[in-house]
Amino acid sequence: MPERDHEEWKELRARVDSIANAVFLIAGGSLSLSITATLDLKSKSLLEAEVAAIIQDAWMFLLASVLLMLLNKALTVLQAFLLHEHPAYHDRVYKKYNLTGWVLGTIGLTSFAWGLILMVRAASVALKT
Repeated sequence: MPERDHEEWKELRARVDSIANAVFLIAGGSLSLSITATLDLKSKSLLEAEVAAIIQDAWMFLLASVLLMLLNKALTVLQAFLLHEHPAYHDRVYKKYNLTGWVLGTIGLTSFAWGLILMVRAASVALKT
């Protein structure tokens, strides 16, 4: 049965949207602050090579999380468009779109968590040196 017949899908999508917004806020803030701080330390020659390498990996994971969540939101908009403009096509493919959304969201959330873990790891290593 198509998802348009289920109110639960609206609630689930709202929760996914909330998670994506949290990822945007936290990952974006982390990237901005850490890039500024790291470049400042590098200009003063205070940045250890090991810390810099960990931070670079963290940035890539945080960037990946933002891009994957953005792609997931775009997929959701596409699904809504198809539901209203091409309902017959939507009914045939909505399970594939939902699976794609779950995959993008799961990888995005995992990238986000790993990026934050690496940021904490970089700070821990910096304190030891």
